Amino acid sequence: MNMYRIMSFNIRTQTEYDKEQQFKYRADFLCDTLNALQPDVVGFQEMTPYMRGLMIERMPGYVFLGGGREADHLGEGCGICVRQSRFLIERVSTEMLSPTPAVAGSTYGGDQSECPRVFTSCDLMPIEGGQPFRVMNMHTDHIGIRARQLESEQFLDAYYKKQELRPMPTVLTGDFNALPKADELKSLMDCPHFIDVSADLGGTFHDYERLEKPEKIDYILASREWRIEKVRLLHEKRNGLFLSDHDPIIADLVLPGKEKENSYAF
Repeated sequence: MNMYRIMSFNIRTQTEYDKEQQFKYRADFLCDTLNALQPDVVGFQEMTPYMRGLMIERMPGYVFLGGGREADHLGEGCGICVRQSRFLIERVSTEMLSPTPAVAGSTYGGDQSECPRVFTSCDLMPIEGGQPFRVMNMHTDHIGIRARQLESEQFLDAYYKKQELRPMPTVLTGDFNALPKADELKSLMDCPHFIDVSADLGGTFHDYERLEKPEKIDYILASREWRIEKVRLLHEKRNGLFLSDHDPIIADLVLPGKEKENSYAF
């Protein structure tokens, strides 16, 4: 068997609205934490090119995949970060969550916010042996209920289409901007092919501890080939700084195949 540490992490975009909690002030703490945890794959949400540049400098040994959501393929994205020493990257794509996935900057309209939305997928081949697997990472709209429903259904449909072309174990990561039992997530959360490995963790979005009760809106869903070894949330502060306004989910998942030991620091 092979064990992989997979994370879902909304790192909160760089904005002066956050004052002392701006990403540019949190970046060292965040990257130090990730380097210590040594995740194999991270599905990030809200990453901009500026943020990606800071993280590339601070996280040698990782490659950052995926494009942005704006018409020029820049702006915020759902990037996937991969540990280079463990994988060959076989395929990467970023698609719009919209009726026209190939049209950069497109949206569903209707009740959707002004923000376009994307998902990124990558197929990974373990260098040291074992099954290849797929990671898909999404961030749904924060305003439109109908938009979130359409985005979630499209995300699941994309999974099925990719499986038809090349079936493989899959992990879905993301900020779905809705509680687990929300109607707009029903098709995704009720899909028999996936287990919500983060189901028992409690709330993930705390808004820099301004929320009395954090909301469970971040997820890791694993196809049934995977075995859950360990999963937890990480809530830490350093010198008054949070990692983000969301707590990252950390899952150690086991996939049948050639056995290769790996040790992690928790």
